[in-house]
Amino acid sequence: MHELLQTASVQDLTIEGIARRAGVGKPTLYKWWGTKADIVLAMVKERVEPSLDPPADLSLEASVQFKARRLVDAFNGFFGRVMAGLIAEAQHDPDLQVRINQAYILPRRAGTIADIRKAQSDGTFPAEIDPEIIVDQVFGCLYFHLLTGVHPLTHAYADQLVETVFSQARRKA
Repeated sequence: MHELLQTASVQDLTIEGIARRAGVGKPTLYKWWGTKADIVLAMVKERVEPSLDPPADLSLEASVQFKARRLVDAFNGFFGRVMAGLIAEAQHDPDLQVRINQAYILPRRAGTIADIRKAQSDGTFPAEIDPEIIVDQVFGCLYFHLLTGVHPLTHAYADQLVETVFSQARRKA
């Protein structure tokens, strides 16, 4: 699968091609996965999912910046191309959208939201700001640019994005 996606998009993959490459029949694939997108999602989870875990000693803002930079790096490579393809497929498959959210998006959101809530309880981040909005502002922008190509995904962009979001949050406090 990983090798197939080096030269083909998620949309161009077929169950037949995956089965041929794996040396198995289509029924074997369908026994374990319902769709080609499920196979791709499983491969992403197993082989190419980036680690966004920051060092424990960072401030909240530095931690979010670390995660944003790591995501930029991932989006600029194989993971970004595959994730964009999966998200495109999910536009026509609401069940796949749910599976992507459950397998990848929501666990990462939950981790960052927990970090923000901890900073709020420590008094180092404004308590009146909804942590989900912070996550949406930073990471939603990165996903938007992955999918549209409107702005290049660079560390400088990620840094400016995090700085702007946290600056706004501090002003609101």
